[in-house]
Amino acid sequence: MNTPYNKQELPGAMMSDAAVAEHLRAHPDFFAKYPDTLMELALQHPSGSAVSLIERQVAVLREHNRKLKHQLKDLVQIARDNDRLSERMHRLTLALIDCTSLEEVFIALHDSLRNEFQADAVTLRLIALPLQSTADKRDGFSVDILFADKDDASWSAFKGIMSSGKPVCGTLNAAQLNHLFGDQAMDIASAALIPLANSSSDRATPSLGIVAIGSYDAERFHPGMGTHFLSQMGELISRAIRPYLL
Repeated sequence: MNTPYNKQELPGAMMSDAAVAEHLRAHPDFFAKYPDTLMELALQHPSGSAVSLIERQVAVLREHNRKLKHQLKDLVQIARDNDRLSERMHRLTLALIDCTSLEEVFIALHDSLRNEFQADAVTLRLIALPLQSTADKRDGFSVDILFADKDDASWSAFKGIMSSGKPVCGTLNAAQLNHLFGDQAMDIASAALIPLANSSSDRATPSLGIVAIGSYDAERFHPGMGTHFLSQMGELISRAIRPYLL
């Protein structure tokens, strides 16, 4: 009958080869209880000067197993990140539903982007005119809103995104930064631009304007990142502000 395992008698870094061998003889079911240790062992297969096919196969399987573990870890992390992002989008949706004026929409958007999405700067550039004038500044963080003529020459810097109707991420040129972020332009290292659609049935024609989210971190928004949630955010904001625009 095998003796119970004791952590202190398990092989350790200071044990001799003889002590390890003796321990395994005393516990012949060791690898049955600790199967993961087999994945780390290098078991030589006697084959003379030739390379053992069995050893090669085992090495390949181990490497494949390590890659699968890394991939699984990455997928789990992505799933967790998406869950957190979904929760933030849900809270933003609820906040926008409760709004009863354009000013409240801007305040809810500002609070969500600052507290939930850690935005460093937020700008709304709208082509449509408001039913009433509004602007808001809170706690030193400003939601910068500009109502402009659609024929304004400054809009030419955003012709591409306005025509595509899809969010874009990355670095902006000096003209775009100055138009969107004004005094903060020099501090913005990356940004996300979200076009706003004029109707839910024609999302490909973003004629309301643009929401710009800026970050001091150059890696925060980059061209390779997904824009699914940004597209959803654009639809939410468009739907929330349309009743309060001319």
